[in-house]
Amino acid sequence: MLWIAVRCHRLALDCALRGQEAPLILAICNRLQVLHASEPAQALGIRPGLRRASALSMASALQIIEHNPALDHAALEQIAGWLLQFTPCVSLQPPDGVLIEVEASLQLFGGRDRLLARIREGLDELGFTASLAIAPTAIAAWLLAGWHDRACIEHESLLAEGLALLPVEQLAAAAPHRTALAAIGVRCFADLMRLPRAGLAKRYGKALLFEIDAALGHQADPRRWFEAPARFSVRLELLAQVEHAEALLFASNRLLLQLCGWLAARRCATREALLSAEHDSGRHACEDTRITLRLTQPSRDPQRLLAVLRERLAIVKLPAPAHTLRLDCTTVVALPGTHGELFPTQTSDAEGLSRLIERLQSRLGHDQVQRLLLVADHRPEVAYRAEAVDYTGRQPDTPLPGMPRPLWLLNEPVALAERDHRPWWHGPLTLLAGPERIETGWWDEHRVQRDYFIAQGESTGWVWIYRTRLADADSGWFLQGVFG
Repeated sequence: MLWIAVRCHRLALDCALRGQEAPLILAICNRLQVLHASEPAQALGIRPGLRRASALSMASALQIIEHNPALDHAALEQIAGWLLQFTPCVSLQPPDGVLIEVEASLQLFGGRDRLLARIREGLDELGFTASLAIAPTAIAAWLLAGWHDRACIEHESLLAEGLALLPVEQLAAAAPHRTALAAIGVRCFADLMRLPRAGLAKRYGKALLFEIDAALGHQADPRRWFEAPARFSVRLELLAQVEHAEALLFASNRLLLQLCGWLAARRCATREALLSAEHDSGRHACEDTRITLRLTQPSRDPQRLLAVLRERLAIVKLPAPAHTLRLDCTTVVALPGTHGELFPTQTSDAEGLSRLIERLQSRLGHDQVQRLLLVADHRPEVAYRAEAVDYTGRQPDTPLPGMPRPLWLLNEPVALAERDHRPWWHGPLTLLAGPERIETGWWDEHRVQRDYFIAQGESTGWVWIYRTRLADADSGWFLQGVFG
């Protein structure tokens, strides 16, 4: 087995800052002291462990947020849900870490180094700072991640050597006894292993022996696997009130990345997601601003969703400042397997068209982007209809007439004069092809009996004309379309 430990040392701080693009002078505090401080706050001398009152006296612009362990745990579950796209073996390690078993996933993701780089890059895009380590046992990987970022032990036979210099306070069961252990000269893992096991268990408890044995692979370490929620719904609180919709793009992008990770873990895609911006409640309360993201084809590509969101935010006006974002996935569909292509294919061309349609619909409105669909009727004026583009399914093939028809049809046919037994439109017209006889519509009030011809004029190009065969006032030649 091979385990990767993801340890988020500043999880509470990341939870507060991941919705902000600009750096803030911020500290996470409990009732008495500073727990975490942002980089701008640290530049002013504010450090973890500093008393809360002292921190405020050092920086008048310091923004303090009370630590909320429930938010930390929710963020840990969100990270675990995102990591499920790499392996189904994901285990929470509260209060600030996740463990994943990746032995079977290495080949799929291009090896250990590429997998680690992908995880690190993805966590950074989500807004979480993490220390990663890899080892043959879960506890060893966890201890290494708390000691050195990028630490690695490749084989179980190297565990004792790789952990030898690990500071003893990294072990959870040894941390409360750090002073007593230092008094007898125990400062690292190797020193701890040289002590008699019976005396170690009697003085410091059996939990310390269990942790040592589990780290070395001598003791079974059963774990409960994390299961992703059946429905995707996440919230992100913003530190500052946002008045303009376009300013929500940065924070929304991180929610979209979480959504795509959740979809990848389920081997699914989506055609629709709902982004909601929550506003202040109270005297001037207003309903949430809801922004629907619709795709023409199912996808879990974050850049595709982001492109649609960018167009939607450009035309949305917030009725009031927003303080929280919520993203819900409303439709989930199975996504068939795909493979890369060296040259453009019909599928890649269709995907490019669908992306263009999504952007147009996001900017102009869903019903404003339309396409022409053929109707099984020989009458040109009713042989097609316009409807909003929706790629939910493929249109059934409708056979086209044998003789070519122009795409440009006039709203109303234009009556033509006749000179010397020839139709006349800006000059005499010469019949090139035809007739195509259409006699239909007997079941409704628009019966037609026509002979259609392709004709050419000296200055008009190719046109589409017909002659009626009904003995009434509308008989004669008519122009109905023009060829390009």
